[in-house]
Amino acid sequence: MASSFSDTVLRLLLSCAEAIEDGDLKSADGFLHSILILAGESCYSDQRLVKYFADALVRRAYGLHPACSSFTFLVDPAAYYHSICYLINGVIENVIHDALMGIRRFHLIDFSIPYYYSFGNSVVRTLPTFSGEPLPVRVSYILPPFLKKYVKFSRQMEFLTRDAKEVNVKLEDELKVVYGNSLAEVDECEIDLKRRRDDEMVVVYYKFKLEKLVRDAKAMERELVRLKEINPTIVIMLDFYSNHAHSNFLTCFKDSFQYSLKTFEYYWEELDHYIDGKYGWECNREVGEGNNIIRRHPTLTEWQHLFSRAGFSRIPLNHKKDNLSVEDERWLEIMGEEEECLILGNEGCPMFFLSAWKPKVEDGHFNSISTNHKFGQGFDPNPAPLQPRQPFLEGLKLNRLAALAEIHDISKYLSCKYKLSLTLTLASKVNNMNETISDPNKKHVFFIQDNYCYTNDMTSYYFMLDYSKDMISGRPLIIEKAFESRDGYHFQPSLSKVEDYRDSTLQRYNIDGAVAICLQNRHTSDEVYIVEFYWPPTESEISKSLALRIFDDLKHMKTTFVTVKVQVPEIKLQEAISSIPTSANTAMPLKIAENAHIEQVVADPFNTLEGPYNKIVETKRNKQRKSWSKVWVDFDKFEEHGKQVAKCKHCPKVFTGSSKSGTTHLNNHSKVCPGKKKPNQESQLILPVDTNDRSSNV
Repeated sequence: MASSFSDTVLRLLLSCAEAIEDGDLKSADGFLHSILILAGESCYSDQRLVKYFADALVRRAYGLHPACSSFTFLVDPAAYYHSICYLINGVIENVIHDALMGIRRFHLIDFSIPYYYSFGNSVVRTLPTFSGEPLPVRVSYILPPFLKKYVKFSRQMEFLTRDAKEVNVKLEDELKVVYGNSLAEVDECEIDLKRRRDDEMVVVYYKFKLEKLVRDAKAMERELVRLKEINPTIVIMLDFYSNHAHSNFLTCFKDSFQYSLKTFEYYWEELDHYIDGKYGWECNREVGEGNNIIRRHPTLTEWQHLFSRAGFSRIPLNHKKDNLSVEDERWLEIMGEEEECLILGNEGCPMFFLSAWKPKVEDGHFNSISTNHKFGQGFDPNPAPLQPRQPFLEGLKLNRLAALAEIHDISKYLSCKYKLSLTLTLASKVNNMNETISDPNKKHVFFIQDNYCYTNDMTSYYFMLDYSKDMISGRPLIIEKAFESRDGYHFQPSLSKVEDYRDSTLQRYNIDGAVAICLQNRHTSDEVYIVEFYWPPTESEISKSLALRIFDDLKHMKTTFVTVKVQVPEIKLQEAISSIPTSANTAMPLKIAENAHIEQVVADPFNTLEGPYNKIVETKRNKQRKSWSKVWVDFDKFEEHGKQVAKCKHCPKVFTGSSKSGTTHLNNHSKVCPGKKKPNQESQLILPVDTNDRSSNV
């Protein structure tokens, strides 16, 4: 992003943010108009970055707080680290060298692995180069569970063997790899992390790991207690610098934008050339998931206080700037020393800090974090909330972005609920969110809004990009049928049978079924949107059931900015759903989002910072009695000897249709069934959220 462009955009974003803080939504709407025009004139990556921060401001104005940043927005800082890890390793090497007295062997414990053979170095390269007889080294990796399918032991041994020769050490044992989100999660039976001999140096490397744990005071305490038990010689920490921690929202917003500007720009320019796409995507997920785009980090003083109470003291890093500066200005440089740490950044923007720690000489136990201390409830990465503003009816840009944000949250909720990996969002009459189409012949032209699409994996992301190209070329799509439908939606059980889709694209992306739903803006009636849900090939009846239930859920959600554009009477929709065999829907053997890292818990209300998703609330449905009851979630209905019977899915019990009280006898059995593992929760809304204890992705 050119300096003049980024300066102008930042100035407009800050003006918009200030207007929102002051409650001046009219001025904020005007600034958004200028911001989106500038974004539309820039390259693809700059457009996404600018619109992402514009979205963050609108969410703040109306209290729409997402669980995480858009998954397709790439914020992984590891690109910087791995691009110049050999320089950072040089700093760590000096720390280890100064502690070598009496050391005859090493144990290196790392939380990350090299990306690419010729691009990154293993943790062994942080050791000094030794002369004489090679010293024994054992290496242990503690990796997030999502990496299980990516780690190849033979490949990692190549890294270690290569680097061991470079520094003249020998690998003592087999490479040890366990999967967990922290030291505290690793079972001692799985791996021996403690020091075996007095002459063994144990070094623990935390790279962008503790910033996640510190949000949960108990998790951080468990980690530091376990770290103390291991009794490492040195602890290395590389994490985010605290320039995002300012209590003033405008300052925090500015710092977050500058950081994202650096990481986002570098990712697109360099990372794809070196890192395996799917692996890089998952690593980005690990960093981005659960983080608000405008986020805060603990200060160096706060880290010092926490480690000190755990029995560790800092090792001063006194290094010259030349040790870490490089000719390529896109890469990191040392910006100075602060509180005995090394501050790393780019073009005057501090981004990360590097610190080293050692156990204190005196023995002592970890002093549990006091509830009065700032970390007592965990570190809150979110800025102080703003009282949500009432919708500004004349604010066309505000309402449009708010509507798209609401659509994104709804589509993500439904995608997680039904385990879909792809949902696309399109808007009419708007080209790249800045140009209204005045030609009446183009009234129904829709443009994909990639910042508001839900893509849960890289394959889905590439489908979204191809989809955009298809729309530019004028391919007829199911959105037209959804727009023209009186019902407000169009279901396509098999796209492969539609002439326009008979190509290799669908097979490559494992997509066949789809439903497109037409929405409209509550405050701007001529603003129309299409949200499309996709899933892999499956039986027609199952697809139909899935499509109707998605539509029914969406129709009955309590929303502020969008509503389903539908004219069909409510009872007709219920009858349509009732006609689908419930057993087909509950079975739903769809191979969807197999790699999705989703946990489902009941979330707090949506428009609060405690609730990481907007709470999707179902409105009251038609009071007329329906032919379908939720009790059928636990029963299969079929005919036997000419009579209707219901068989419990959790035990061998079979019921006839002789009861005069409808399904009361089924409900009664469902409550006491010994084979049922948990109560039916269909009446509740189960929302997927990020937690620091998630087993598959931290």
